[in-house]
Amino acid sequence: MSKHVRALAIAFCVSAPFLLPASATAQQAKALDRESLLRMLTGDDPRLVREAAEAVEKSPPKDREELVAIADAVKSALGSTRDAKAEVALRLALGKLAAAGVEDAAEWGFESMSVTHRAKTPPEVFEAHVRALEMVPGAAKELMIGNLDVALNFPDAELKERQRLKEFVTLTAEAMRTRELAMFLDELLTSDDDLFVKIEAPLEARLLACYQHVKADEPIKADAVAQWLEKHPGSPPEVEIAALETMSLVGTTKPDAVTSLADRLLAMSEVTLILARRAAAGHLGKELVPKIKTALKKNASSNAEAAAALRELEN
Repeated sequence: MSKHVRALAIAFCVSAPFLLPASATAQQAKALDRESLLRMLTGDDPRLVREAAEAVEKSPPKDREELVAIADAVKSALGSTRDAKAEVALRLALGKLAAAGVEDAAEWGFESMSVTHRAKTPPEVFEAHVRALEMVPGAAKELMIGNLDVALNFPDAELKERQRLKEFVTLTAEAMRTRELAMFLDELLTSDDDLFVKIEAPLEARLLACYQHVKADEPIKADAVAQWLEKHPGSPPEVEIAALETMSLVGTTKPDAVTSLADRLLAMSEVTLILARRAAAGHLGKELVPKIKTALKKNASSNAEAAAALRELEN
């Protein structure tokens, strides 16, 4: 992660860097040439800022000099706007500019969201942050791992801020839908840094579940989950349950990993009940249902909850 870009993101998000010129008129905006776009982006009318950003997203400049100039104006506008609709358009535009070759645009957009995101962030703004991130191959993996590295390995950072960063990365992952999400998760689970094991169990479980959100023409596999489990046996039950759900629904080239994990979890009566409920809700692969039924039958005669769970599965 570039400390320089992060510092710039913070600076732009807390103050307006320029004296803003007069807004472009609607008639001037029709041409959408470079000068018009720059006037609109640096103006004080959020509607025109949004219109200019939408135009940039639809058709990013081809000329390198113009591309950089427009990108700088988009960053400036993103740092000063307080209008949610304008911010959505600006974030999507910055994503397109990053995909078009503006080297620091993806990092700038991501870090500006990272340093400003709070519970009151409008959902449409956060969604735009996620969609922009997915536009640039490899950006999610690099930037999200970078934020986790700060949260997990920089003790000088305040505890509250470190927790916020971990939650921010998890929320971003939960909103992603493309193969970029699988690339990030695979890296997180298999890299030599082993950051994943340092994350709290509830967040680990949420991140493992994210594999299930990926929509790709070529289906992904959850092999990284099986690989991580091999290296970290005896993880908290909620993490192993999330791993079992993901491997059974997403699929893996290591089916024995699913079977062995299921057998181990089903040896615990309290976990068997959880798995039965998850299976009834469709959160486990159907191939595991017979195993769960067999485990429930062992306790159904003496355990009312087990008997009820068994009836639910059988119906």
